Formats: sequence, structure tokens, C-alpha cells
Amino acid sequence: MVWDLRKLFWFCAICAAVFGQFAATGWAQSPGGAGFPVPSDPNQIFFLQRSMNSNTIVYAARIGSDQKLDRNEPIEIFWRRFNDNGEKLPLTFTERNLAFGVHTKPLRNWPDAYLVTLKAYSGRSAVLRIVNGAPQLEGKVAGQDARLISAFLHLDESGRIPRVIKVDLRGETLDSRQPLVESFIP
Repeated sequence: MVWDLRKLFWFCAICAAVFGQFAATGWAQSPGGAGFPVPSDPNQIFFLQRSMNSNTIVYAARIGSDQKLDRNEPIEIFWRRFNDNGEKLPLTFTERNLAFGVHTKPLRNWPDAYLVTLKAYSGRSAVLRIVNGAPQLEGKVAGQDARLISAFLHLDESGRIPRVIKVDLRGETLDSRQPLVESFIP
């Protein structure tokens, strides 16, 4: 049972560790193919959805009045409970510390930029920074420098703990904003 939970956390971490800018508005249809609503929160940089329901984990940059990233907590992470009228709720202690929370570290040679890794998986990281007045987190998608738009986890719910059977990462290239998709079976 613990092994399956760790696997789920690890694959959530992979999806979220290469965040990116997302510019959707309203409750459009999710690119994951499940027809789920798409969040459009201020300063949103990434969202994660799972096949089990439309509740969505949103990652948003915290930007101060000086238009710089908050030094103490540059990323806010929360649920968008689309199953309950889209209300915004905080992560639980376990979700924040084992699955979806992040570590951030200022980059010495890059002002107002942070190295970001998920607490559940430190093997993949990204850089959070402000570009043309908007926050974005840059990493790799399908081997290319990208902003990740979303991740969709296909889950097998037949056991006691859901198991990830496929991950769809969606992003866009940094230079030309061409769509990128990286799907893999864990």
C-alpha cells in the first residue's frame, strides 16, 4: 500500500516539476481529454488534473506590490474543487508535504528567479521567474525548453490507492509557443 502511494506522489511530482505558464480563461474544456473545467486563476503557472474527478491542483506565483516574486513563498498551491462549484481550498498537510508541495531556492546568479522542485520528487526541477511582466516556470517537455501548461494523470482506481497508468504533459515551446505533448507510461 505504501509503495503505491509513493508511486502516485512520484508521478505527480514529475508532472508538476516542469511547470509553465497557462493563459486559459473561464471554464474551458481541459486539454487532458476528460472534458474537465480549466482553472484561470491570477498568476497561474500550472495545473494538475486526474482522471478520477475534475478537482484540480493549481500552482500560482505570489507576486508582491514591487512586481517581484515573494521571497518567502513564491508559489501558492491550492485545490480548485470543480466538483463543488470551483471553490478554492488549501492543500491538506499531507498533500502539501508529501505530494504536491514544493521546495524553492533563490538562484544566486539570476535575480528574482527560483529553482523549484516538488517535495515528493527532487529528480526534476524548473526555474520560476518573471518574463515580460508575467510569471512562468520553465523546464523540459519532450526534450525541449518549455512552459508546461498542464498535466493529466490517468489513474487505475481498482485498488485501495489509485495508481498512475499514464501521464500527459502539455506545454509550449519558449521561443515560438508551439504546443508540446509528452505522454508516458510510468
